[in-house]
Amino acid sequence: MDNKDSKLKILPLLITLIAAAITVVINLYLGVEFSVFLKRLFFSIIIFYVVGYIAYIIMNLALKNEKDVGILESEAEESPEESAEEDEEDELDE
Repeated sequence: MDNKDSKLKILPLLITLIAAAITVVINLYLGVEFSVFLKRLFFSIIIFYVVGYIAYIIMNLALKNEKDVGILESEAEESPEESAEEDEEDELDE
């Protein structure tokens, strides 16, 4: 889980970097003024960092739930065998 978590930590930064790069290219292509360029860049960085962080939280919760479901399934697989062994032991004791 630690390896997956460390890979997910870069998700907000990666999304922000890609959005900022796209914003820079579009603004250079359109030839906007420098103050407008900086405002657009600033707002795109803030907005896409929040979007990336929300994506990080959702993916982290999904992986945590996946791990929990795996644990529950492994316990469920062990349960019938253990209960059958306990039943046999109870019958032998009687």
